[in-house]
Amino acid sequence: MKISKILTYVVLAVGILGGVLWFVMSNTIGNLEAENGVTDARDLPLELVEPAVSPLYFLTWAIFILVIIATLVSVFSTLAKNPGGLKNTLIGIVAFLIVVGIGYVLADGVETPMKDGEVLSAGGSKMVGAGLYAFYFLAAIAVGMMFLSGIRKLIGK
Repeated sequence: MKISKILTYVVLAVGILGGVLWFVMSNTIGNLEAENGVTDARDLPLELVEPAVSPLYFLTWAIFILVIIATLVSVFSTLAKNPGGLKNTLIGIVAFLIVVGIGYVLADGVETPMKDGEVLSAGGSKMVGAGLYAFYFLAAIAVGMMFLSGIRKLIGK
């Protein structure tokens, strides 16, 4: 069995385990809320929540890091086997960085008061705006490519 296929199964298993842990953690919080007569986890005392959630939270982070490592190993092993794909990968990365750069240039940075009384800095506001612009550009490009693909299939090219 190839390493990429093994990593695919490992990533799938870890994803399922992460979903199970999320379910267990949310049920634990729900039970604590019911036992203490509150409707929001923020109203629970920290000494009740921390022992129930901390081990699961740590395990979730460990799984997240393992998934990222497995994904990177899979990507780099595939690129090592096919050096010709490296050029296409670099083109994609540069195109993505250009889209993010355009979003950053178009974004406004304005200090913004938040609901909890803190203030989002101008730089933070600009980064949020850049992310939104990049998302909109990439979504528009994806929709446009699907539309173009559909038209090409109708024409028969």
